[in-house]
Amino acid sequence: MGREVKSVLPILIVFTPCLSLAGALLWRNKRPRFARFVYVGSSVLTFILILLLYPRAMNGTVSTQTILEIAPRITLGFRIDTLGFYFGLLLSVLWVIASFYSLGYITSRETRYYSFLSLNLSFCLGVAFSANMFTLFIFYELMSLFTYPLIIHDETDIARRAGLKYLVYSITAGAVILAALIMQYFYSGTLAFTGRGTIGAAGVSAGVLKVIFSIYLLGFGVKACIMPLHGWVPDAHPAAPAPASALLSGVILKVGVFGIMRVVYDVFGVDLLKRLGVSLPMLYVASISIIVASIFAITQTDLKRRLAYSSVGQVSYIIFGLFLLSKSGAYGAMLHVAHHAFMKGTLFLCSGIIMHELGTKDVREMDGAGAKIPLTMIAFSIAALGMMGTPVTCGFISKWLLGVGSVEAHRVYFIAVLLISSLLNAVYFLPIVYSAFFKKVTVRELFSHEAPLSMLLPTLICAVLVLILGVFVTVPGLPYSLIKVVMKVIPL
Repeated sequence: MGREVKSVLPILIVFTPCLSLAGALLWRNKRPRFARFVYVGSSVLTFILILLLYPRAMNGTVSTQTILEIAPRITLGFRIDTLGFYFGLLLSVLWVIASFYSLGYITSRETRYYSFLSLNLSFCLGVAFSANMFTLFIFYELMSLFTYPLIIHDETDIARRAGLKYLVYSITAGAVILAALIMQYFYSGTLAFTGRGTIGAAGVSAGVLKVIFSIYLLGFGVKACIMPLHGWVPDAHPAAPAPASALLSGVILKVGVFGIMRVVYDVFGVDLLKRLGVSLPMLYVASISIIVASIFAITQTDLKRRLAYSSVGQVSYIIFGLFLLSKSGAYGAMLHVAHHAFMKGTLFLCSGIIMHELGTKDVREMDGAGAKIPLTMIAFSIAALGMMGTPVTCGFISKWLLGVGSVEAHRVYFIAVLLISSLLNAVYFLPIVYSAFFKKVTVRELFSHEAPLSMLLPTLICAVLVLILGVFVTVPGLPYSLIKVVMKVIPL
């Protein structure tokens, strides 16, 4: 474990996105362009501040800051360890991309949209940089509540129903997490994150530990969309604007996964989970989610609903890798947090352009789309190939490591789940790619009209990152390699 240093950086980073509220309050009417600059600029500044922490993350230095003591051994405070840095960096990159994309996509209720978008970044960073489970819970709940306005942004009946469903799931999940948090504090006397399991040293019986673990999994599993806790996802993703959908899938779902990671590594620890025997049941749960969600995705004709079900299955890859409790499995899970974020982010941003330019979200009406919006459909194809685990894309690296992790864990038969899911991914992605590039245009006249640059450029950057992460960043010997950070995250 690296040394800990007191620093104001955690507080500064977490609340920097709130600068956008100044743009909303001061310049939204008289100087709307300057207000947009403040909205996007706050996201960019947040990314720069997090990037400054790279040297600390690599040498194991932990930046801490306590804000308030609530009760004995319960504080509201921040702690940026390597895991928090990794997740925070991912959040900031995706938010910058989505913010620039929003400039061309969002044309109504801009002030409300950008305000809640920025607040969500602040709360998600609060989760990433939490020093203990109490702080994580506070920011997790704030993030859950303030995501609701993004889901209902268009104010249609469908959006309102989706938002209500999301709230019911989220509030219920929050109550469940609170119950687990209280039990953890009662039996172990601490909620702190230390980089190693803390509850195992408290002499708690195996039965009680399994109950606490199960309650945590139920609570965080709602946001991580583990089946059958996924019910809000297929409704919320299609209802939200495309950039918000990209963040819902690429980031918000991962906040639930991040909570599970803290439970695995900081509350229980790998050794204790092995002794409790929870690994195999969780692998079965993740495998069922992967396969069943992929089958549901095949049946969807609405593009965003298809992508939503795809997200349910893809996020379960991360859960699968975590509970292999093997080194390569953990690497694959950690890398897939970032890899899926960029692949699915690309796909949702492409879906926004498809609806914006072609006026359809029905996968049966995309014949010849590659001739109309070629760059968008190339980006879509790259991300789709990544989701299938095609070599050179980042999706291949994730699945390869998960397969190796299955061998290390002596559970070779789970490789079949990875192979079947890749085949199912091909079944619901390849027909879209084929229709776009190899079928005749279904309208009489052909007009090539790519989206505005503010939408197209972020989408292309996201697609290029799918390739860069597959080739450059995952090689340990290269500078600033993502795998270097991930290798320091895994406490195995």
